[in-house]
Amino acid sequence: MSLLQIDNLSIHFGGLVALDGVSFEVEAGTIMGLIGPNGAGKTTVFNCITRVYHPNEGSIQFEGQELLRLPPHEIIRAGTARTFQNLELFSSMTVLENLLVGQHSSFHANPAEAAFSMPRSRAEERLGVERTNEILNFLRLEDYRDVMVSGLPFGTKKRVELARAMVSRPRLLLLDEPANGLSRGEVKVLIELVRSLRDQLGVTILLVEHHMGLVMAVSDRVTVLNFGRKIAEGTPSEVQRDPAVIEAYLGDTGA
Repeated sequence: MSLLQIDNLSIHFGGLVALDGVSFEVEAGTIMGLIGPNGAGKTTVFNCITRVYHPNEGSIQFEGQELLRLPPHEIIRAGTARTFQNLELFSSMTVLENLLVGQHSSFHANPAEAAFSMPRSRAEERLGVERTNEILNFLRLEDYRDVMVSGLPFGTKKRVELARAMVSRPRLLLLDEPANGLSRGEVKVLIELVRSLRDQLGVTILLVEHHMGLVMAVSDRVTVLNFGRKIAEGTPSEVQRDPAVIEAYLGDTGA
């Protein structure tokens, strides 16, 4: 069953066509890799899903609901979450505080209730801390709970951003180049974590990544973009053998 269905997605910026009739589906409980050269349109797809951009044409359905009809602040409540190529953390806050901020969309207490610590606000804060501790333990970050983000190593900050996305309990997680800047050892840990998010927490994942070792290790299927168009889709092994993909992105391994 398709959790996410993208149909004929097109967007242009002036005379630049960023996406040109892109269509693909992400099955529930799977990991889909979305790859292509720089400028192929991968992050643009993410920006359309999360309503940063509004496409000129096309449809984006999540669990049968048209996301393009929702305002941007409703996308997380619908069941999606995202990480970014560049870290989007609050450096002056602790890890715990960053993860609590990541749950704001699921809190219902109004500002007055929060300001005066009313019962609903206190109850939501307790639940938020519980959820935060669960995710910190799952992602092996419990030792950093009360540490300021500014003092953390880069690889740990990347995991904190992943944790912040997960505290909203997404059914679809969009990972935008999670391996960027990581060491070889950190990438191995990331591979295990991405698999465990799917296998143990049941999260469906759409992954944009240039690190082919990671993509091929974790993806059930891979979609390939080039110049805003889809040029291939299939299993990792099928995509690696596709002549169009070899020419456009992976390089001619026979040369």
